[in-house]
Amino acid sequence: MKAISLFLTVLLVFSTSLQAGPIPAQKAIHSVSIEELKGRISERTAERADNIREVQTLLRHQAVQDRLGHLYDLEQIAVAIPRLDDETLARLARESEQMNEEFQAGLLGLSFMSWVVITGLIVFVVVVLVHTYDRGEP
Repeated sequence: MKAISLFLTVLLVFSTSLQAGPIPAQKAIHSVSIEELKGRISERTAERADNIREVQTLLRHQAVQDRLGHLYDLEQIAVAIPRLDDETLARLARESEQMNEEFQAGLLGLSFMSWVVITGLIVFVVVVLVHTYDRGEP
């Protein structure tokens, strides 16, 4: 019995040592330098800050304040903007950028109501997300 036990132990150690060699998939993995990671994080942080600034700029326009200020607390919404996820924030920033360009160009003619509706939707999304986060739901 001792001979079988000794044989199985040697076999187990031998087979384990054969499997302990480098795996080809591990060779394909390359490390990323800390500087590169810091650069990526800095880029994403700067992009997020720009998106937040863009949406908050839209909320501060006088036309938006006049049309939606009596319906929603726009200051509370502006404070809640940074709590949005990256995808939603990027979408709202794109829409806000279009509206901010229209406001700066003075092109408030017939398309103004559509922009008010879009701004209302932005405000609505933020309000719903803020209430969802306040209740602790993901």
